[in-house]
Amino acid sequence: MGPYLLQAGGILAALVLGSLLAPSVRKWVMSGVARLPENLRPLATETVPRLIRPAIWAALLYACQAAMAGGNMDSTLVRIASSLSLAWLLIRLVTTFLPAGFRKPAGWVIWIFAALYAVGILDEVMTWLSTIGPPFGDRIISPVFVVQAIATVALFMFAANWLAGKLKTRVDELPQVEPSLRILMGNAVQVGLFFGAALLAMAGLGIPLSGLAVLGGAIGVGLGFGMQQIVANFISGVILLTDRSIKPDDVIEVDETYGVVKSLGLRYASVITRDGKEHLIPNEMLITDKVVNWSYSNKEVRVKRRLRVEYETDLREAVDLVEKGAMQTDRVLARPAPKCLVMEFGDEAIEIEVRFWINDPQNGVSNVSSAVMLNIWDKFREAGIDIPLRHEDVLITPGSTLKVEMVKSDTDEQA
Repeated sequence: MGPYLLQAGGILAALVLGSLLAPSVRKWVMSGVARLPENLRPLATETVPRLIRPAIWAALLYACQAAMAGGNMDSTLVRIASSLSLAWLLIRLVTTFLPAGFRKPAGWVIWIFAALYAVGILDEVMTWLSTIGPPFGDRIISPVFVVQAIATVALFMFAANWLAGKLKTRVDELPQVEPSLRILMGNAVQVGLFFGAALLAMAGLGIPLSGLAVLGGAIGVGLGFGMQQIVANFISGVILLTDRSIKPDDVIEVDETYGVVKSLGLRYASVITRDGKEHLIPNEMLITDKVVNWSYSNKEVRVKRRLRVEYETDLREAVDLVEKGAMQTDRVLARPAPKCLVMEFGDEAIEIEVRFWINDPQNGVSNVSSAVMLNIWDKFREAGIDIPLRHEDVLITPGSTLKVEMVKSDTDEQA
């Protein structure tokens, strides 16, 4: 019992001493964290305090184990405690960077490895796990290989995603590059990094890259039969991003959808309408269908609206009032100035048309047209100008008969 009591005492002393030293060490470490750059400071402030106590315990227990081993004393319990404290440290460190759904499985895997190492059977278990599983070429798809593959792919994909985010941020800040080219460059960087990460993961796992030829043929057959629309949208997205016919913040109208382009992707474009709805329009539709880009070369847009006045109206006065009403409307440009044209002498009234310019179509066209028409209505009422109503004449020729029928309704029956 003597050696075990000595080991238990060493473990207890390491835990107590670590608890006493943790506040002072944390204060000293956090003072160093405060000197880090601002982009690293939030992550370090959140992560470092959680690692200090298990790190101190792991260091003290490892020192205790080394001291006992140097004195030719049994250190089995200390080794187990040291392995568990190190596992606790690794769990807190790893789970900081993992998504919430992966933290618990990763913690269980680390605890299992730490327990196997503590009891001294980790090598035997790993050797046994490496020999079971179905054969695949010159290797075995063993549990060890599966875990290694998942960890390798996750590591490379995480690195590619992190690097792609940093590079896309830099690309978005380029001052002399069109927004559409920024999107294309960002997407190209992301796709290239993920493709490179996949190649590196395969090389790291020892998978021959010559097998990509067979995989590429299978993908080509799948694209030819089942992914035509996806490929068409992808190619259309590349075309839109390169020719810059449609860009973010453009005001477009396609298939009865009128709105502002929020973003352009490799599969669809996001268009926000005036009523707040977000339409995801496939890129192929923007290439093959008729698209009205209200702000392609510039944002100045001419709006037309038809009016009708009576034949008794002073036509020159009506034209002058229409132009003044349009000019007094907010958002209507003074240059080019609004114009009113006489379009047609109709059967019932004279048709005139007001034409005016705006430079903010993203704020709506119907609303400014309504404001112009209201101002014209006020001008017409002040001047006593009436807008004629449509009417129809019924001609009864001599000798014809007019048939009239009396129909009794339910109300008459009740009365």
